Amino acid sequence: MRSSVLVAATAVTLLAGVPAQAAPTSQAVTAAAATAVPESTMEDKVRAAAVLGIVAGDDLLVLADRNFVIALWRQATGLEVRASAELAFAGSDLECTQWIKTGLAEAKKRDDVNQIRDAEIARQARELKQHAAATIGITAEPELLVQSYRDFVYALWQRATGPKVKAAALTAFGADEAAQKEFLLNGIVAAHAQDQQDAIDADHAATEAEKARIAARNAKANAAAVLGIVATESLLVLSDDNFVREIWNRAVPGSEVAVAAETALRSSLPADWKAFIDTGIYDANRRDIAIALQKKADADRKRLQELKTRAENSGVHPALAAAAATALTGDPATVDRFLRIGQYEDAALRQSLQSDSPGLRGTFVRGAKGGQAVVAAGNTDPRPGDGVDATWKVVPGLADPDCHSFESAADPGFYLRQLDFKVLIVQSDGSDRFRADATWCTRPGVAADGLSLESKGAPGRFLRNYGGLVYAADSSGAHPYDAKTSYDVDRFWRIRGENPAITAIQFRWLNDDAVRARVGDPAGDEVVTGSLRYRDYTKGRLTWSAATGVKEMEGNILARYKQTGGISSPLYGAPTTDETSTPDRVGRYNHFAGGGSIYWSANTGAHLIHGAIKDRWQALDWERSYLGYPVTDPFDSKPGVLCSNFQHGSITVTKATGAVTDSRTLCPVP
Repeated sequence: MRSSVLVAATAVTLLAGVPAQAAPTSQAVTAAAATAVPESTMEDKVRAAAVLGIVAGDDLLVLADRNFVIALWRQATGLEVRASAELAFAGSDLECTQWIKTGLAEAKKRDDVNQIRDAEIARQARELKQHAAATIGITAEPELLVQSYRDFVYALWQRATGPKVKAAALTAFGADEAAQKEFLLNGIVAAHAQDQQDAIDADHAATEAEKARIAARNAKANAAAVLGIVATESLLVLSDDNFVREIWNRAVPGSEVAVAAETALRSSLPADWKAFIDTGIYDANRRDIAIALQKKADADRKRLQELKTRAENSGVHPALAAAAATALTGDPATVDRFLRIGQYEDAALRQSLQSDSPGLRGTFVRGAKGGQAVVAAGNTDPRPGDGVDATWKVVPGLADPDCHSFESAADPGFYLRQLDFKVLIVQSDGSDRFRADATWCTRPGVAADGLSLESKGAPGRFLRNYGGLVYAADSSGAHPYDAKTSYDVDRFWRIRGENPAITAIQFRWLNDDAVRARVGDPAGDEVVTGSLRYRDYTKGRLTWSAATGVKEMEGNILARYKQTGGISSPLYGAPTTDETSTPDRVGRYNHFAGGGSIYWSANTGAHLIHGAIKDRWQALDWERSYLGYPVTDPFDSKPGVLCSNFQHGSITVTKATGAVTDSRTLCPVP
């Protein structure tokens, strides 16, 4: 066996001399760079090799992920390990990296229990390539058969001699994977047949009988290639019925090709044997492929449904579960891509941990690398904030794949790790101790929509918020952070999305139980109007401004505020108070930043009041004055006079002089 360091040279050789016509554009290179994924770490490679009982030396550890995969493939013996390595190597860089991190170990488990999954898919891919290579008389070596479809098409372009095949290969090389598969299945057959026919037609010295004989030999060679057989002379000289019998013997029992060959053999008509060789075997092969694709599609959909269920049951993967649900609505190609790539992409794995501690609801586990994790708000400024340091990539547990590890999105390679019961954000040192301390297992929490996280390295201790810092704590009282008080709620976490940002409105709603009870549940998103923000709820509204903070309105006062466009009025704008009970306990009111107010009572309804009229009413002691509550908004009672009527009188303002008068007499309403 060649040294693993030679794999890099193999990969480079296969790509050397790529046709200039298919060279990637600068835009494609830029796009590829933008979607590049970080390679596995040296620790990942050491662990992957150990799964196969291999002590990884420098010759393995220096390899790039793609070459590392093929190096282990060379040494693996298990069907599933080899097959999964082939599929990863023929796929994207992300697939190679993920195979090193988790795929190899999962495949080894399948080998251990003799569960076949990837082996069948990899076999079909190899057979398609063998068929294409055999069509032009090439016996493909194993390392060529595990190349990507694009690289394999290029290899055929290099080795082909027929001009039609070379042209078709060049076209497929520059196309997408679906077109490359179609070329390997059908395109190369048609192009090779045309090359053969062109050669026959160009041989002017040959008799018609000789041309017919050559065409018949070519037809048999092409038919044998369907099974990946490079036809030998002994096969080509067989009579048609014996050739069909040979195909029947070599075809997979029960396959459509085998059934079609047997049907042809049961006929005594030479025309039926020839029809099988010329067209029947291809039609049968297409049926075999369609059946295999349907089986794969059904199996993939089942796997994806199982993945979705596991994600839902894990408690820490709502984004993955949602992405899986979306993929399930797609076509087989969408499902296949999600299983190969989508489930490992950051968008499906990034989550945040929201605290439910009283007064700190809406805060998240976050912090800088190297320090102790803290619990702090994503962002109490109303503008969406950068919550990347509160975002964690939830990956299989470093010490137990049935549990979880939380890798920092801001600093890949740094994990939440308990050390002496403090929870730190630190880089892996590759030790078993670190892996255990950076592994957290989900346990039930105080509510169904959240969970608790038990330390694998310190069993019985849970991720806990205490005083704004994060610990691995129990309720023993041995340390301050082990206090029994609020223990269950302090170790309860709700899983939220990546880059969490929380506005002041959200923060108050989450933490002010009384206000939450008054306004109800959210009925819409937050709305920005100039310098103000507000959010409507089922029974009220919360409004924010930098000067006033978050204030609450509800019921009749809110309805009147909306009717009069109060949020954009210079006399009203943002409320400066919550809706508050009046001193006499009869009515309710809100004051506003523009100086106006809205007062309500059951007998009078909700009415606006502002300016000099409000000032006089205040001086008279508000609703406890002889006037009582307002029964109208301010209105022009006569030219130049503004009036508000109250239960027992009125207040008027003469606009020209500013004179203010209160009276037991009501103003006539126009």
